[in-house]
Amino acid sequence: MDLCGDDIDALAQTVVDNLDAVAAAGQQALIVFPQGINLPPTWLDECETFELATANFSGTTCVPWDASYQASLETAVQTLGTAISGHAALAGVYFTISSMTNGSELHWRVSRDAMPNYPGDEAFRQAYRDVMDVFQLAFDEPVVFEAGHCVWDEDPDCELPTLLYRHSRDTYGVGHSGIAIWNCAERFWAGNSGGAETFGVKGLLEEASSDGASFGCQTVGSFTNGACRFTDDEVGDYGPSEGLMGDNCPEHPSFDPAGACLDTMRWVAGVEAQATDSAQVTGTWLENWSAEFREGGVYTTDESCRAAIDAFAAPQSRRTGR
Repeated sequence: MDLCGDDIDALAQTVVDNLDAVAAAGQQALIVFPQGINLPPTWLDECETFELATANFSGTTCVPWDASYQASLETAVQTLGTAISGHAALAGVYFTISSMTNGSELHWRVSRDAMPNYPGDEAFRQAYRDVMDVFQLAFDEPVVFEAGHCVWDEDPDCELPTLLYRHSRDTYGVGHSGIAIWNCAERFWAGNSGGAETFGVKGLLEEASSDGASFGCQTVGSFTNGACRFTDDEVGDYGPSEGLMGDNCPEHPSFDPAGACLDTMRWVAGVEAQATDSAQVTGTWLENWSAEFREGGVYTTDESCRAAIDAFAAPQSRRTGR
């Protein structure tokens, strides 16, 4: 959100220029405006602030219940919506909020006690509903949010993601609402292997699927280089992750990008799960890593993987859930 500092008009024009380029290529795009520690400077001058300090993300953000923050966000999002809503290349917009560890995903990896003046869980949840309203009222396109995590580092709130989805669905309609999982891999929702932060939203994934809502899958890593990141005792062996460096798995005879691709795509499409107790989901669109499509990527070298990914290609009405 702070790409152009306090100049939201410049941010809007930057996005328009990029959307124009996407349209010229005959494509569509989803837009995410990261918040978290990426807020314009004047917002921080005027709001109650919080110093985020995690292993990977450190900086200053506004607390999400702050009235000044919400007012600044509303003005900015209305400006952005006026500029880009209705653009031929815009497929949808991500909901974001100041209390996101990396600015875009739902997790907030701090404790309640670390936030001065914490107003309680209900006021915290209300801030999410208020911010969802800001995005929904500014855009005609579906508003989706990354929903693959519960909120809070300790005693995680796994109900908040479901309440946020239901608020959007019940207020603006299922065709204008949706979710995405940026840790898209069956292992996070197979049996009880996923842990509280991810496994706790299993019911939401199934509810949104049952509703026919827009449901996106951004794989947890690339199949081409990171197949081992999909390995799980209950799901499948696509290579060992010991020695994993970023998205690059160590060399091993069991390294299996094609298998990871086919099994994951079939799971998220609702065709077949590898584990008996996996979440039953029906994804409607993909955000695959560019490594899959480069020369030598698994999409280019394996016909079964290519077909599984291409199965998601469909008219706009199916991709967006509208």
